[in-house]
Amino acid sequence: MGYFFRYVLLVFLTVSVTVFGSCVSRDINQRLSDIESYIDVRPDSALVAIRQIDTTALRRRSTKAKYSLLHAIALDKNYIDTADTRVVQPAVDWYSRHGNPEEKLKAWMYLGIEQFNGQRYNEAIVSLYRAGDYASKVSDQNLLGILYAITSDTYTKTEDYVQASFFIDKSIECFHQSGRKDQEDKERVRKVLNLIQLREWEEADASFQALLSDSSLSASLKNRVKIDYAQFLLSPPIHNDSLAYILISEALSEGGVLRGTSQWFSYAYLLSSVGKKEESEAIWSNPVFSDGKNNYDYYYWKHRDKLLYNDYKGAYSLLWSAMRSRDSLIRESFYSSASNSQRLYFEKVNRERSLIIQNKNKLIGIIFLILLISILMAGNIRNYYKRKNQSLREDNERQEMAVALMRSEMAKIEKQLGQESIVKERAKFAFLADIYDNYYRAYSSDLDSDDRLNRILRSKIGDLRSCPDARDSFEKLIDKEMGGKMTRFRRDFPDLSDKEYCMASYIFAGFDNTLATVIMNVSSVDNYRKMKSRLKSKISNSEIGNKEDYLRLF
Repeated sequence: MGYFFRYVLLVFLTVSVTVFGSCVSRDINQRLSDIESYIDVRPDSALVAIRQIDTTALRRRSTKAKYSLLHAIALDKNYIDTADTRVVQPAVDWYSRHGNPEEKLKAWMYLGIEQFNGQRYNEAIVSLYRAGDYASKVSDQNLLGILYAITSDTYTKTEDYVQASFFIDKSIECFHQSGRKDQEDKERVRKVLNLIQLREWEEADASFQALLSDSSLSASLKNRVKIDYAQFLLSPPIHNDSLAYILISEALSEGGVLRGTSQWFSYAYLLSSVGKKEESEAIWSNPVFSDGKNNYDYYYWKHRDKLLYNDYKGAYSLLWSAMRSRDSLIRESFYSSASNSQRLYFEKVNRERSLIIQNKNKLIGIIFLILLISILMAGNIRNYYKRKNQSLREDNERQEMAVALMRSEMAKIEKQLGQESIVKERAKFAFLADIYDNYYRAYSSDLDSDDRLNRILRSKIGDLRSCPDARDSFEKLIDKEMGGKMTRFRRDFPDLSDKEYCMASYIFAGFDNTLATVIMNVSSVDNYRKMKSRLKSKISNSEIGNKEDYLRLF
């Protein structure tokens, strides 16, 4: 009898626990369904409700997956940028094998968002492409717009602006179809900024004007556009400081705010350019920006501020600092390329498909072909990166040589005494500042390492070799800085060759033998010295009264 009683009690308890657990599970599923119904319109309330759920009561994997996905969505919609992928991982694990296409897409997309928040862009692009596999089976255009927008953000972070532009266009189309005008407008603004990175100057300018003339644009977004447009007008090829000042003043007076150190430092430069030096200095010296004074934005805009006051030496030093900072960013971007992640993603997909075929013992010939292609691709990719790394090393060596040469020039000025010696060198530094200013004013460029500084230098040197207008401009610069010395020299020695006049201009500017040899395309420094000696002899043997004034510059 005792045994029978214990058996009945055990059965009763088992049934009770099962029934109770089932009731609890149904209650949690109902609460999760309720949260899902209002999470888009009241995300703050949804997050509070999710956090009140006892996670120890989540017994079924499907329930854990739903809770996990809603938790990730609520965090994102409340602008809590979590980088902890454990939040959404249960949803990814479950919906990868179960659920409908929309649930699969959301799970992979929010995993990509969390990886993006953690700056793990390589992993993020793979997850976002996995989400995109289900896009053709999802009808929610707003959801697709979000997917394409975050994908474009990821490509932008790695400076792959071509791919970013492609996904921005897709997000604009989806938001337009879903009637989300606010999101569509935000993507239109991002598209303009992307056009700037692609150097599509005219299209970017036209797009800015179209946005400003759009009466349906919200006031806050229009102020943001004005500030972005103002900064665009400060960069090549526009250079319209007066219009930039008008736009940024309007935006700030209407409640607009400057975002990031780049906009604050560019505003400081703009204030200085319109004569508001004290207001400009207040920004440069503001302790709030102390952490930003060792980055590219500070060096670049401060060098432009120096140029306003003809401080060529100070501007030149800041430009070199900007160059080194920019190069480090480019290398970092190269090694974290989202395009590389995209390639890895497709390789992973191919491997998975090959594995399925192998498990089913079908299409062995196709598997062999895929493996062969993968091996060839791996070899090509390995050779490509080997050549790329070699190119980077060679480019670094060339830049180090250029740095050494320019620093040598700087050292000469610092060692020389007397106002006359410094004035003599000003023409040279004006020329050098022009070279580097041309390069760094295009600070958003994404040139390959091989084409960077050397392309600019070759262009400038080539102008002096072959372009009469460039040589005339250089001679005028010397006249301006040295009291008309080049004009007097041509008048005193009217029968010299063009090459001799060029040589004289470089000597007067203070270029050393090495730099002048490169500019004049002479075969060696020794040959240049011989040419220089012959010119010096002609001056010495002349009958002009002020020849000593020329000879002392030799």
